[in-house]
Amino acid sequence: MIAGGARLSFGARALAVCAKDASQELRRRVAIASVFFFAATAIALVSYAVGPFGLPVEARAGVDASLLWILLFFSAATGLPRAFVREEETGTGLALRKLAPGVVVLAGKTFFNFLLFLAIAALSVPAFAVLLEWDVESPAALAVVILLGGFGLSVVSTFLSALIARAGQRNVLFVVVSFPLLVPLLLPAIAATMEAARGNLASTPLRVLLAYDGAATCAAYLLASVVWED
Repeated sequence: MIAGGARLSFGARALAVCAKDASQELRRRVAIASVFFFAATAIALVSYAVGPFGLPVEARAGVDASLLWILLFFSAATGLPRAFVREEETGTGLALRKLAPGVVVLAGKTFFNFLLFLAIAALSVPAFAVLLEWDVESPAALAVVILLGGFGLSVVSTFLSALIARAGQRNVLFVVVSFPLLVPLLLPAIAATMEAARGNLASTPLRVLLAYDGAATCAAYLLASVVWED
């Protein structure tokens, strides 16, 4: 499907890369299962320590929003950084470089990672809300925050995966490099989540998230070929 890339549009080639990653992960299942297992375990432990058996509801406004994004970040970090690492481990990186330009591969893998993040959020957020008795006054506002935050997280994680794919100690390197890059995303995401729980659509944090997503997308687009092909 990718072999005829010269005759396909950018979107079609990116979707072909996304479909390839999805088929590989669905065949193996272990990696995806580990992501959801980590999320479920973390939510269970947090609910016991902070939920109904821990802090009272009125004292958990900031704690709940912060913990939610910590859970989403580390759950995503279990699977998202493998986007390009998997190509090097299986020996398909060189073939993929010859079949599609770096920006197309990055777009396809980012789309797959974004879908994976949405699947994690779709299961984790309701479970988090139920187990911690977290009352969200504006689910629509929370959905917007999850979409914007998840997209930025997917773009940066996928780009960093290409950056560290051929390095040693990849997991440690990802955490070290991603922390300063993702803090500007996580802080407004937490603030917007707190406002969504109160029933408000926080305009300033959402504008920050939009600006971050736009800047991250442009940077990844400009540097994709250099990072992946060189």
